[in-house]
Amino acid sequence: MKKTLISIAAVAFVALMIANVYAQTETVGVSVPPLPCGCYGTGFTPGFWKHNIQVRLSHDPYNEDLTSGAYSAFVGYPLDGVKLTDEMMDDLLDAIHNYPYGSPPQFTFEEALAYLQGPGWSANRTNTANWFNLVAGYGPF
Repeated sequence: MKKTLISIAAVAFVALMIANVYAQTETVGVSVPPLPCGCYGTGFTPGFWKHNIQVRLSHDPYNEDLTSGAYSAFVGYPLDGVKLTDEMMDDLLDAIHNYPYGSPPQFTFEEALAYLQGPGWSANRTNTANWFNLVAGYGPF
């Protein structure tokens, strides 16, 4: 009886975990694919990219007034100490759209921000940050 209850509980737990993964109602309506490679080094957190996208959306031509903060600077090779700019953010998004391998997402800054504002367990949140990490020359978060 005890083993049966434990087995039922284990199956229910696994089913809930699977349901959680598939119940991630995507904010924008599509899933963000994982990176096509193992890459290198440790990348930046979803919070790093969320902040920097908010800064980008607060500048021309978007002017969404999401933050009065400034861009962050990279820490570590290959861009150690380089502070992001509007142009760099635009270039990173273009690089994601035109990534030659795998199935790169075609999200806008607004859509990427919506993914990055998702719950911490969201694969879309992590994958969005990791696409920015990849094209910036860093590994996954």
